[in-house]
Amino acid sequence: MKGKSFFLDPDIVLLVALGVFAGAFLAETRSYNPTAALFPRLVSIITLILLVWAIARRCLALLPIVRSSSQTTAKSAPEGTLAWYWTLASMLGYFVLIHILGFIPVSLIYLLVLPVLLGYRRYGVVLITGGLMTASFIAVFTYVLHARIPGGIVWSLLREFLKAS
Repeated sequence: MKGKSFFLDPDIVLLVALGVFAGAFLAETRSYNPTAALFPRLVSIITLILLVWAIARRCLALLPIVRSSSQTTAKSAPEGTLAWYWTLASMLGYFVLIHILGFIPVSLIYLLVLPVLLGYRRYGVVLITGGLMTASFIAVFTYVLHARIPGGIVWSLLREFLKAS
């Protein structure tokens, strides 16, 4: 981190943002009745404790430590991993696209694209697994949980178009 401020480290920015959300969530639970507030408070407090711990570990890792030349080799990310910002972007994209395209196509796309992004190259296995998992989601939500599956804007427009025809 030569020449960069500690506070501009993307990991620290993400951890602080998560801490703000956890703190806001904890403050919001003050308006709940005690029984309803128990679980959200517990989650918020544990999240804040873990965030402080993670930031402290990150701070200690950034401190300059005298190392021998054998310890200065750079670590590369292992194959099959994504940086945190790509993981966050894929999750946010998934939730946004559910409202636009609907749960079924977005889940299928997510289950087909994510293994490929993680380096899995057996496309037949990815296709079969993604299709079976999506069909399983539909079956469980529809027949076991009796829950409606979000259709999305495009699905609603398509359904209206087909009704009008």
